[in-house]
Amino acid sequence: MKTIKVRELFEHGNLATRENGLILRKKIEETLKTSDSVFVDFDGINLVTQSFIDEVFGVLVREKGLSFIRNHIKIKGASDFVKSMIKFVISYSQKAA
Repeated sequence: MKTIKVRELFEHGNLATRENGLILRKKIEETLKTSDSVFVDFDGINLVTQSFIDEVFGVLVREKGLSFIRNHIKIKGASDFVKSMIKFVISYSQKAA
């Protein structure tokens, strides 16, 4: 299992745009081409917006389904705020899938 350290992809710990979300999603998709699963490490990330998380996880849920996320993507190092935002986005995204 490979690890993507989100903090290494971005200079600051505040992730607030869809453009940044797209960068992370593409990195996840690229990593999953050579690994069955991936850890997404949010250690050092202070703030995420709903739009950032939607571009990463919401799009994946709507395109590939919740079971894909559960089977291939693991979250680590996330603050309670980041975890709650991910859960919120996944919740409404699976209803739209």
